Amino acid sequence: MRLGWNDFDPPPAEPATELPKEPVSRGCGTVLALVSLPLIVCFLICAGIEAIVQVPVIVGFGWPWYLKRVVPQLSPDPWVVGTAIVCLVGFTLGSHKFLKWLYAASSTEPRHWRWKWTALLVGLVVLMFTAGIAFIGMIHQTSWIVRSPESLVRSSWEAAPRRTSANNLKQMGLATHGYHDSFLTLPQVQFDANGRAMHSWQTQLLPFLEQNNVYSQIDLKKPWNDPRNAEPMRAIIKPFLHPSHPWEPVNGYAVSHYAPNVHVVFGDTPRTLESFLKGTSNTILAGEVSGNFRAWGDPLNARDPRFGTTGHPQGFGGPNGKPAQFLMLDASVRQFDPKELEEALRMADPVTPRR
Repeated sequence: MRLGWNDFDPPPAEPATELPKEPVSRGCGTVLALVSLPLIVCFLICAGIEAIVQVPVIVGFGWPWYLKRVVPQLSPDPWVVGTAIVCLVGFTLGSHKFLKWLYAASSTEPRHWRWKWTALLVGLVVLMFTAGIAFIGMIHQTSWIVRSPESLVRSSWEAAPRRTSANNLKQMGLATHGYHDSFLTLPQVQFDANGRAMHSWQTQLLPFLEQNNVYSQIDLKKPWNDPRNAEPMRAIIKPFLHPSHPWEPVNGYAVSHYAPNVHVVFGDTPRTLESFLKGTSNTILAGEVSGNFRAWGDPLNARDPRFGTTGHPQGFGGPNGKPAQFLMLDASVRQFDPKELEEALRMADPVTPRR
């Protein structure tokens, strides 16, 4: 057999197979993200624009604290709860019976309606009912946020003075309760036998605010503005000062940025914590003021909550037009916007003492 030249050609080479490329490591990206995210958050907080972080955190993780605060305040009526359960059971049984009949009547072949289907439809109805209530609540809350003079999220620089002021009010509330425990009456403006105002409500609180050194220098038998009382009345009492207001003296005397409720601290007869019809939690004891400041020793440093927080010269108000914070007689601190304060005064009648 004769061999051809082509028979000696080498076999064609097989195409080279590419080696699989190693996957790009993602560990560096994960580490970089974990390191950079806290740095970005810290930068936003330091720059005063922490709202970008605060809003998602509140929306995503604020529910447990909200439920912890709200659930203890719920007081369900057993009769109402029982009625709701009975109605739900009756609705479920009636729906099952009706749907069973309708399902069987819609076909010539025998068919059976299942309890599982009834439970699913009843659950859907309850879910739609609950969603409707939640939607109405969202509309109310949204309208409240839009109408509220408060910003949705406060910066840390803005919130710190309000926290300090709330703490000042809290201290005065606890001092009032300490006075009541010691003397079985509430601290009130002091008058002499001739009806002359002698000393203020805040003067009575000094021993219970760790200000005994100032209180011991005051001659209670002399008026607050008597020359003998001039030196102690010039003393700066920090619980009486709001950090957002200047600490300038008033006619040479140390200023106060808070005023008590005139219906609580003025009166011909001593009053106790049980003297108010609507209870201590609905009775305004004191609040922030934003202008026309008086000295803390001035007996006339008291205001009427019925003047509100809408700019009346003798009304209450927070700094820079913010809603005022109020100290209630139970030593809690609350905040009302003008409409809420008007409603609270109308519904709760927090200034009417028990006769």
